[in-house]
Amino acid sequence: MKTVVITGGNKGLGLAQTEKFLREGYRVYVVSRSRGELPEDPDVVFHPHDLTNWSDPRWLNEIHADAGRLDVLVNNAGMHLKKPVWEVSAEELENVLSLNVKAMFAACGRFVELPHEGGGAIVNISSMAGVMALPSAAAYVTAKTAVIGLTRAVAVDAAPYGIRCNAVCPGFIETEMTLAVLRGDPERRAKIEGRIPSGKWGTPEDVANAVFFVASDAAAYISGTTLPVDAGYSVGF
Repeated sequence: MKTVVITGGNKGLGLAQTEKFLREGYRVYVVSRSRGELPEDPDVVFHPHDLTNWSDPRWLNEIHADAGRLDVLVNNAGMHLKKPVWEVSAEELENVLSLNVKAMFAACGRFVELPHEGGGAIVNISSMAGVMALPSAAAYVTAKTAVIGLTRAVAVDAAPYGIRCNAVCPGFIETEMTLAVLRGDPERRAKIEGRIPSGKWGTPEDVANAVFFVASDAAAYISGTTLPVDAGYSVGF
């Protein structure tokens, strides 16, 4: 049985990814601080860890020892901060970068170092904020842009080990985190929907399908790419 590690796979977009890989026959290891909404399933293994402790990615070694093999790493865990650049404190910036970039950086490096049967795949969750600026989100935009650069670098460095690395950039998806940002601001929500060519928000399943595709053998010749899942929002106006 193939195995996948999903950070932050206990809720929101991550939970949809957990459920997708589970349906596809994978054993899923979920790394987060709490079980959240994880299903009770023998092929879902909760591995508690605070990913803000980014400098010590030995949790991947522990999972590898338990599973015997790791085929896919999905770096999904992240946090949002809605503030313009002049209001972001040094501590807030460090928190955003620690979870969204540094933890991902360390996990990518450790995953490549582990032994793999026939290679492997890494999927880093960026955002449309990685390919375009969003208002009052300077720290978040900075972090998600860095994710795309990291993805390209890992794709090059890991290729000799048979490991691919790609980034998925969700657009406006109906999750609690996104809706919380827009709650109380109907004008901005209407503006967003007016820019999406289809006029429709995405679902967590839309993102999960894209993540599974770039991790699967169907994308065996795809590495170092950035895949927006935003119904054309980032190219519209």
